[in-house]
Parts: sequence; structure tokens; C-alpha cells
Amino acid sequence: MLTRIVRSGLLAAATGLTLSATVTVAAQTSPSMFTPALAARPDITHALAHVDATFDAHVAEWIKLTEMPALSTHEHERAAYIRGELTKLGLTSTVDPVGNVMARRKGTGGGQTILLAAHMDTVHPMNTNVTVKRLPDGTLHAPGVFDNTASVANVLAMLRAMNAAKVTTKGDVILLFTVQEELGLKGMYYWFDHNPNAADVIVATDGELGAVNYGALGIYWSKMKFTAAGAHTLSSTGQPNPARAAAQCITDIYTIPLSTSDVAAPTVYNVGMLGGGTVVNAISPESWFTVDLRTIDPAKLKELDTAIMAKCQAAAAAHKVTFTREYIQQSEAGGRPERLVDRLNGPVVQTAVSVLKYLNVPIVPGGEPTPTGSTDANVGVVHGVPSVAIGRTRGGNQHSLTEWSDIESAKLGTKQLMLVMVALAGVS
Repeated sequence: MLTRIVRSGLLAAATGLTLSATVTVAAQTSPSMFTPALAARPDITHALAHVDATFDAHVAEWIKLTEMPALSTHEHERAAYIRGELTKLGLTSTVDPVGNVMARRKGTGGGQTILLAAHMDTVHPMNTNVTVKRLPDGTLHAPGVFDNTASVANVLAMLRAMNAAKVTTKGDVILLFTVQEELGLKGMYYWFDHNPNAADVIVATDGELGAVNYGALGIYWSKMKFTAAGAHTLSSTGQPNPARAAAQCITDIYTIPLSTSDVAAPTVYNVGMLGGGTVVNAISPESWFTVDLRTIDPAKLKELDTAIMAKCQAAAAAHKVTFTREYIQQSEAGGRPERLVDRLNGPVVQTAVSVLKYLNVPIVPGGEPTPTGSTDANVGVVHGVPSVAIGRTRGGNQHSLTEWSDIESAKLGTKQLMLVMVALAGVS
């Protein structure tokens, strides 16, 4: 899952406490494709029992995957392992030009095609110590053990359980193990651009167990670069100075107001990195900084982006330097809550909610689905495909060296995933 940097009003979006009473009431009466009778079918009961019976092997594989370094763009070892396991399950997998692994579990016909996405990459450098520590309190500790290795292990465990119980679905289930999610959902964007009509529904497994995200947080990451000829300090007086332009621009950006009163669609921006120059005693020929801009409101996203660009252009003109902008990533916003009511009230989100209730898993955060998200499901939301992101395990400290995950919760995460998939795809 993409890191979220909180400033000003974004806290409300990150904690999910933003839905109106009208939307909440509507959610309570919405249809779901899951029923307890589905879970009581002999084949589904068998599959759920298989998750319990093989859980030790599930955890061992989870640890094994976690100890395969998988920094974004370096997912090859995990991809090879996953392909081998898919082959054992009787599935033919392919790898696309960017490294995504895809397989199709064929249905019998007459159901929706469901895309299930789990990203393989982590944010941790390849030389990071990813040895997993299993503590007596029932937790696993290692970089990447929660985000998103737990999801990959859950998907493989789900497939084995469905095979063991001979569970067949009406609709096809496309299994997509994506790359470069942490770099801006690049693997998912690539896959969707080349398969725009392949799936009727997109389900991403990413986040804490109990999360149900049906929106898309718009995220623009930009590198703002200011350049000039440069000069020795002794001859620098009055010369164009990229560092001064960058400094003025940063100061000016932070004068752009944020709508802190709009709790339904808070906005945030942050200058996170600065760089430039090669020696102390000279004007830097290039100075740069990065901007992280986020909101679920498409109009606000464009408005703030335009305002930030105007500050940069004005600073460059004032200091007679050249300004260029480089996008690091550009993920569009999915829409405000009032624009996504149909999605909240639709069968995809409500099926995910019903499954959590059936499993007695509290919906987090805030006790209701949230109209935001920073997962592979964003791509579907932005393109109008019914999409939802659901959690994997309980855990915390993701994207840090102290990342951890609760072991036992992976059982619930896997059962949740299976019940959502068979409900949405239909069972034969």
C-alpha cells in the first residue's frame, strides 16, 4: 500500500471518519451477493476447513516469501516462486513486460469475471535484513511481512483450499500479482491499459484486516527542478540562482490554503525531499524538491496542482532560472463520497461488508467502508470499474523496519478473501 503523509485535514480521510449520515443509512440497506447459506455449502465448508487444517504451511510460506527481498522493480524472485506454485495448482501463468504475474482460474460460465490483485513489491532496499522473527505473542516481525507479503500468502492459501474442496465458480477469477505498486500502482496501470475490458469487478487485497475501501485517493508526486548556468561564489552576486528560486517556491507553496473545513474531501500537500548542487563554493546549476499532493476530490486535485505550478513558475521568473516539472507518479482521484454513493451501495462493497460481518471481523477504520484508498483498486475506481480493496491481516508499522503482523488473523483474511471471491463470481 502506498505510504500516506499526513498534513492538515488528511487525518480525517486516513482514519475514514468522513461519511455522511445519509450515506451510512443507504449502506445499511444495500444488496450483498453473500449469504450465510453460501458459506454453509459443503464445498465451501470444506474449503474453509482446509484453511484451518493447512495453516502451519500457510505461515511457513508467508515467512519464506517475506524473506525474498522484493523492492519495487526487483520482484523477480517472488514472481518466479508464485509462478511455480500456480503451476502446481494447475494454472497457467504469464508474465507481462513490466513483470506482473497473471493466471486465470476458469469458471463454468454465467458469472462475472473478477480480477483479484495482490502486489508483490515492498519499499525496502534489497540489502535490508528481512529475516522474520516469530514472537511468543503470536506475531511475525520483518520488513514487508504485513505490506504486502501477507496478501500474497493469503491468495495462494485460498487457491489451494478452493482446489482441495473442488470449489468451482461461474465467473472466471483472474489472479494478478502486480509489480511497482509502491511506485504509484505502475504494474496495475500497465495491466489495465493493456486489458481495459478484461474484468467486471476488481478486488485488491491490501491493508489491515477489516478495511473496505471503495474510493481512490488522488496522488501526484512531482519533482520540481530549477536550473541555470551556475557560477563561483565570488562571481555569484546578481546571477540566476536555482537554490533561491527553489527556496522561494517552497515558501510560497505553503501559503496555498487547504480546505480544512471540508471533512468529506480533505486535501494535503507536502515538500518531502530537497537536493541540488555539487560543491559548497558555487551557485547550484540545479536545485530541486519534491511535492506530494493528495485528495479524493478530482477538482481540488487539479486546482491545487495548478496553484503549486503557478508558484514554481513565478519563482523561476523572479530569479531568471529555468523551471521544469517531472512527474514521479500521477494517480487520479476517484471522487467525493457523494459521487460514489452508487459504489458504496452496490453489490461489490456490500458483499465485502457482509462477509466481514459473517466472520465477526470489525470494519476498520471508523466502522464503515471508506471512500478513499491507495491500492491497486484505485485504477478500477478511476476507470469506472466496480472496485474494492479489502484487508489481509492485522498488523502495523508498515514501510518500516519494525513492521509486524498478527499470525492468527491471516486465517480470517484468507477466509474473507475466499468468501468475497465466490460470492462475486458465483458458485456452480
